[in-house]
Amino acid sequence: METTENGIIKYHYDMLRDNIQNVIHKLDDELTYYRIYFEKRLKSVEVIYDTPTNLLSNAGIVLSKEFREGKCYFKVKKISYLPTEFRKPNRKFYNAECSARETPKDYPIQIASAINNAFSNIFTIDLVEVVKQTVPIYEIKIKSDVYKIISGMGLKGSFAFEKITYKDMQSGRKEKRLGVTLSLPEDQRFEKEANEVLSAIERKCKELFFYKESRFEIAQRILRAKRSDKPKLSRKELKEQFKNETKELNKEEN
Repeated sequence: METTENGIIKYHYDMLRDNIQNVIHKLDDELTYYRIYFEKRLKSVEVIYDTPTNLLSNAGIVLSKEFREGKCYFKVKKISYLPTEFRKPNRKFYNAECSARETPKDYPIQIASAINNAFSNIFTIDLVEVVKQTVPIYEIKIKSDVYKIISGMGLKGSFAFEKITYKDMQSGRKEKRLGVTLSLPEDQRFEKEANEVLSAIERKCKELFFYKESRFEIAQRILRAKRSDKPKLSRKELKEQFKNETKELNKEEN
C-alpha cells in the first residue's frame, strides 16, 4: 500500500491466476451499487537507480525513472521499512518530468534537495555526490489492463490488472509476476465506499493476496541470488568430495 503525491491510495495484490474476467465478475456480483468497466491498456517501465554499494536503498530511499503514457519522470520514494522517526509528516515526494535520455546524474542537485525535503535531517553525507554515482540496478516493466470503478455516491477508483517483469540490470536475470493495483481516493468522504471495495476483495477474490512491499522491495527479494548456507570448499576439498561421491555411486551400481 502506498499514498501518491496526488492523494491516491494504492493497494497492491499478487494474482494467483491470469483470469481478469473472473475477478471482475465476482466484484460485480458483490458490489451491487458500483459500476466496473474497462478503460484502457497501459505500458510503463520503471528503472531504479542506486550506487554500486546501495547507499540510497540502505538509507531508505528509492530513486527511479518512470516511463508512462509518453512521458518520463524522476521519482523519489521512501522504502516502507524506514523507521517512522526518520520520515517527515508531510510525506513529500519528488516527481519531476524529464527527457528519455536523461539520468539522475543530470540533476544531482535537484534530486539531492528532494531527498532532503522528503526526509528528516538524517543525512551527513554529500547527497549530490551520491546521486552522481548512481547506476541502473533494476528494471520493472508493467503491462496493465485498467478498469474504472464508480460508486453511486461518487467514489471513483481503478483496478490495474498487471503483467510485471522484474529485471536485474547487472546480471540480466528476469522474474515475472501477475498483480493487481487498486487505486482509491484518500478522502474521508468516501471512506465507507472504499472499505466496501476492500472488504469485497477480501471476501470474494481468493486469488488475490494483499502485500505491503514496494516494487523495489519485491525486485530486491526475488532477483537476489540465492546464497547457500554451506561453507565454501577449497579446490582440494571439492576434489575429495567428488571422489567420495563417485565411490558411493559405484557401490550402488555393484
